[in-house]
Amino acid sequence: MKIVHILTRLLRAGSEENTLLTAAGQVAAGHDVVLMHGRDVLPEFARDLAPGARLVTAPSLVRNLSPIQDSRAVLEIRRSLAKIRPDVVHTHQSKAGIVGRFAAASAGVPLVVHGVHILPFLGVGPAQKAVYLRLERAAARMTDGFIHVSEGMRGACHEHGVGTDRAHYVVPSGFDLSRFRNAEPPSDWRQILGIAPGDPQPFVIAMLAALEPRKRHLDLLRQSAGFLKQFPQVRLVFAGDGHLRAEVEAAIKELGLDQQVALLGYRNDPERIIAMADICIHTAEREGLPRSVLQYLAAGRPVVLFDLPGIEEVVTHGENGFVVPQNDWGSFLERVGQLAASPERRAAMAGKARATRLERWDEKFMAERTLAIYEELLPRAVFSEASA
Repeated sequence: MKIVHILTRLLRAGSEENTLLTAAGQVAAGHDVVLMHGRDVLPEFARDLAPGARLVTAPSLVRNLSPIQDSRAVLEIRRSLAKIRPDVVHTHQSKAGIVGRFAAASAGVPLVVHGVHILPFLGVGPAQKAVYLRLERAAARMTDGFIHVSEGMRGACHEHGVGTDRAHYVVPSGFDLSRFRNAEPPSDWRQILGIAPGDPQPFVIAMLAALEPRKRHLDLLRQSAGFLKQFPQVRLVFAGDGHLRAEVEAAIKELGLDQQVALLGYRNDPERIIAMADICIHTAEREGLPRSVLQYLAAGRPVVLFDLPGIEEVVTHGENGFVVPQNDWGSFLERVGQLAASPERRAAMAGKARATRLERWDEKFMAERTLAIYEELLPRAVFSEASA
């Protein structure tokens, strides 16, 4: 098959890694794979994770809503697809999901699939929700099948009337499980945490997430400043990069947390950062099913996070982690404090985290299952087109 994946951005984040690992599996299976992306791209990252996949740029494809740019992007992508003549177009991320599906339908692509990593109409105000829902419902009419990262995403689509007459599948976002199960802390962990040889090891909280608004690093810093100052032996470690880096750095200084908060930027050894931590956290206000949370559990680390659609698939409250109602920062910090104060409870939850059944989140399963869905849908899509 000739397969084109379309993404708004091709940077270092969960949806991009999911797509690249899927593409890598498809290349390994002998398929011709193209990664079409907007202007925000790290080509070396893409080539490392998906060697053999070709990169094609659509310069007008941008993240923010822009009627003029979006119209140009539809035409750009349509022209590229007319040249490539793919059997399958698989869109990812919100903007590329809308623009790419309109372009693919107008180019006559036999099979159009949308990967749901996150839904833009969840966790936003009424006006934004109405706009996003209208766009998603329109694009759904040009979609042969949806591939969701979690049952929560599939359920939200059905609940909001998005593509209810289309095929919906759930394929967990895979990664190399063994890499996280067997990791050791980095050799320079003392330097990362800012402690001298001989000093006692601090209590370490890690959060792996791109530095973008919906992950709420800034809110976390402001809400937890008092907690951190009350317990100077605690270290908070952020791993990840993004366009909010300068603001996060400024907030750390402004709040006087330079000695307790480490901002590491992008790391190619996330498993080692998790291995350094006593517990891990996730503060996103909206998300599909966070890959980082799965990685925390694979490494045997208890997690504290805000409630997200489908999170109950992997986190059982009070067993391998704590799930707190969205925006309830008081309860969030209370749960963090409980784990910090009780090594016994922490150890028990760590054991249950490590025992969490994560086989469905294996990267090989993800690539194989996605190909099987294409093969299932292609005859149906071709028949539907011939009957139209």
